[in-house]
Amino acid sequence: MAPPGGGGTFAPAVRAASRALLDWSLAQYARPSNAFCHGALVLAQLLFAGMHITAASALDHIPPFSFCALRLALALPFLYWLARREGGRALRGWERAWPLPMGAAIGTAYALVFVCNQRSGPNYTAMVQPLIPLAAAAMSAALRIERVDAMKAGGLFVSVVGTTITLRVWTNEDEAPGVVDSIFLMTQPIAYATYVVLLALALKRVRAGDGSNSTAAVTRRSVTTSHFEDEDDDDDDDVVIEGLDRPPPGPMLFLFAATVVSEIVIASVGVRGLVRRVEWSTLPAHAYLAVLYAGIMSSCFAHGINSWAISHVSGVLPTVYSGVQVIFTVILADIFLDEGAFYKIVSDWSPYDRVGEVDAVP
Repeated sequence: MAPPGGGGTFAPAVRAASRALLDWSLAQYARPSNAFCHGALVLAQLLFAGMHITAASALDHIPPFSFCALRLALALPFLYWLARREGGRALRGWERAWPLPMGAAIGTAYALVFVCNQRSGPNYTAMVQPLIPLAAAAMSAALRIERVDAMKAGGLFVSVVGTTITLRVWTNEDEAPGVVDSIFLMTQPIAYATYVVLLALALKRVRAGDGSNSTAAVTRRSVTTSHFEDEDDDDDDDVVIEGLDRPPPGPMLFLFAATVVSEIVIASVGVRGLVRRVEWSTLPAHAYLAVLYAGIMSSCFAHGINSWAISHVSGVLPTVYSGVQVIFTVILADIFLDEGAFYKIVSDWSPYDRVGEVDAVP
């Protein structure tokens, strides 16, 4: 029975609002506004930061490569669904070669992020992420994919300097990573930057080969398909068949294919740890949740957002937001891991060693 006062209209109103939100989201996905792109990229960095935090304690129970293998196995079905929903055609000819270098690059980044987290901690792992835009900008300029002008260079400078200051405050001689750990920390963001550049280059090549961009192709397809559904005239058949030409492969298909390649290698290494080193009978619940988070929220949503953004904005722009990941990770580590990073950063720039205690004057 409907409640008095017109409450019976509440459910239809919710359905209508949900439908309007879905329609708006789909429209933004196809032709995003600048605000939507920037908001999505900030969200991706928050999701990445959450993975650093949730994985930190889980890696005490699951080896890094084994953790990564589980993460990717969980993510692949969702990435496949996203690739199918994207609506692009399948890879053909020389395009099938792109997932191999992409898989090597993103697979290295996938695995090393957990190796670095276990060996150096989530804060160090996050704080080297601003190397991604530097490496991506250098490679993009060298390959003439994107010109790095003064404004972009200035943005990169601000991002890296901010992270450098944070690292300087957080690091001391006793805590600094060793040579091997430093190599791992440097390699991980550079590997991800390589994937970003390869993806931008692949999208540029396949669109040039098709003689159209994905947005125009999707628009043409949707218009002619709706025309086909609304009118049954045989005279329109030739128009409809032309409109059903599928757009070029999109970023989600490349991300899925690259992840398949990387999972083959990572799983071949990580399966041994899953069998011999994981105590499944005593594995805590938070370790399972960490794998779920890494597989769905990071591999699907965060990497998906970055790959989607590259198809709509310049290849370097999504990587510039990696500096935001540092802020999120430091704050979340302070809250959930009790690492005291936020307090250390603030106290280093204040005359107080502890709250309410002034530095002693010699």
